[in-house]
Amino acid sequence: MSDSTFNVVAFVLDDHSQQIITQLAADIDNQNIQVQKGDINKAREWCTKHGAPDLLLVDGGDCVNLDSALSELSHHCPPQMKLIVLGKKQEVTLYRHLMFAGVNDYHTTPLDADALRLSLLHLQGHQVKKSLRTGKVICVLGSSGGCGVSTIASNLGYYLAEKQSQHVALVDLDVFHSQHPILLGTDYEPNLENILKDADRIDETLLAHSSHQFSKTLHLFYGQDSQLPSDNHGSITETIQALAEHYGTVIIDIPNLHNPAMLDVIEKADNCIYVTDYSLNSYRFLAKLRARVQSTHQRQILVGNLCRKSKGRVPKTELSKSLSLDLSLEFPFDAKAFEKSELVGKPIMSQSTRFSKKLAQLGQMVSSAAKR
Repeated sequence: MSDSTFNVVAFVLDDHSQQIITQLAADIDNQNIQVQKGDINKAREWCTKHGAPDLLLVDGGDCVNLDSALSELSHHCPPQMKLIVLGKKQEVTLYRHLMFAGVNDYHTTPLDADALRLSLLHLQGHQVKKSLRTGKVICVLGSSGGCGVSTIASNLGYYLAEKQSQHVALVDLDVFHSQHPILLGTDYEPNLENILKDADRIDETLLAHSSHQFSKTLHLFYGQDSQLPSDNHGSITETIQALAEHYGTVIIDIPNLHNPAMLDVIEKADNCIYVTDYSLNSYRFLAKLRARVQSTHQRQILVGNLCRKSKGRVPKTELSKSLSLDLSLEFPFDAKAFEKSELVGKPIMSQSTRFSKKLAQLGQMVSSAAKR
């Protein structure tokens, strides 16, 4: 096995799996990941011709004749090669059977990108510690006010909670003036300070009194006319970790990096969504941030937001090259949709617009849900 580069070859049967693994190939450092369409027999032919990689990923589809296909494959692969199998069956007995047979891991399709990422890193030798009892933490950040971070964060929370029935905590760390209530069409009930002061005492009772319960599945945490604690930076990180123990998904709106705790929050997140408006300021800010944030296990997503009619000064190709991130999707400039949202007092995700359709795509991306 290579000390520097971990060679991974994947053979998949569907477009969604190919898309997920292609994105992981761009995200994970020190792994050379190749992905192509094909079944286990095609994977066997590839190994016969090119030799076995460090890790081989194969798709068993409906898992019919899986044992015989894997047995044939084993004759062409050395015992030290790692093997991940994909399949449509969600059966504990199948998983146990594959583990007993020497398969390193089994993932059901449609793929969960975060679960597969952790598996790839673990099999490369990284110490991956992710509790099964904590929710997914997603940070949304951009260069400055006006590039659409709060709009994307709040409506993403709405989509995951209301459309995908996830239990979501939406946290705005701009405790002086949160836009989340306005963007979601609700009154202000700021209480974030309650849990920031008592992060070690967070329980169901405290959360019930400190959250703005927009709905049964979407709880808002934000402040008003306040400041983040300057003498206890750890309380912010502790608060986020505590929320992840009570919610399936925690979305954090990062306003700026003025507080030293922000970098720690970003580095510990499972997903980080970088929002750019293609301005020179956005380009410089995100480039510096990418250089500062060191997180092996994190999934990073770059999205463009045409929040103004004028075109950005930094070409998309140059931006992606500098950040070492492909542009995953682009939000259109849709002034009328925002005006209507404010007028009727409802989230923009409650409308059928070009913007809301793109936001739904982002929601499917972070939850790794295939289109039905």
